[in-house]
Amino acid sequence: MFDKSVIILVVSREILEGSVVDRNAAFIANRIDDIGYRVRTIQVVDRVEAEVIAALKWALEQKPTFVLLTGGMGPNWDDSSRGCLAKAAGVPLVEDGKALEYVQASYRRLHAKGAIDDAEMNDTRRVMAMLPKGALCHENTVGTAPAVQLRIGGTIVFLLPGVPAEMQRFFSMNVMPVMSAEGPNTVRGERQVDYHGHDESAISKALAELSKRHPLVSIRTGVQGIEGARTIRLMLVAEQEDPVRLNDILDGAERDLREKLGMELRSRPTDASMLGD
Repeated sequence: MFDKSVIILVVSREILEGSVVDRNAAFIANRIDDIGYRVRTIQVVDRVEAEVIAALKWALEQKPTFVLLTGGMGPNWDDSSRGCLAKAAGVPLVEDGKALEYVQASYRRLHAKGAIDDAEMNDTRRVMAMLPKGALCHENTVGTAPAVQLRIGGTIVFLLPGVPAEMQRFFSMNVMPVMSAEGPNTVRGERQVDYHGHDESAISKALAELSKRHPLVSIRTGVQGIEGARTIRLMLVAEQEDPVRLNDILDGAERDLREKLGMELRSRPTDASMLGD
């Protein structure tokens, strides 16, 4: 299970300094989890070309289904994500005619709104039309920098702007359809078990044994409440192509968990939500 994985890279000096809080990675992770993807790691990378290239090369070596990078896409001197991807992929950076049209249209739109003094293209603005050879681009209808999509082997890389409003629109309009099409054709199900009045160390051994006995089930824990009224929320998560098989797997894992914790198995719905086709 969980054979469809994603690596998220966030390029931002401001996040590393603590002056802003990352909103993009949380937005992405929340939505792709719902369609059956597993986020393998989230990394925040400084706006240093060598570090971004190294992060991209490492991510590609892991052979995830997707690498999603946000930030470093604007016209500033240190916005180098496009060039970093080209170097990591071993392809040249070339001016793309469609991307140039998109950038020009963005500046005309901003000029018409009175947001900028002129809409003329210059060398700084043209940089945003430079793409790794073989990449696709997607129009930015909120800001200026087009998004970039490049397949490298079995991995699809998306470069997205770091501004949350721009990133979120791109992700919903351009990234999600691609991820859904590439995604797992599986059913995903969950079971929730609340364990009251103990700390996590009290059930650690039981969870370890459960994990070995049910390798197809992922166990997630969260602590709620305060000392003296603490609840450990346990989530059992699994995916299968066959919904009947999925329910059998989760039934067995929940039954074993409740037996180990000395809890009564409560009635619950047995249906699972379909993900994919």
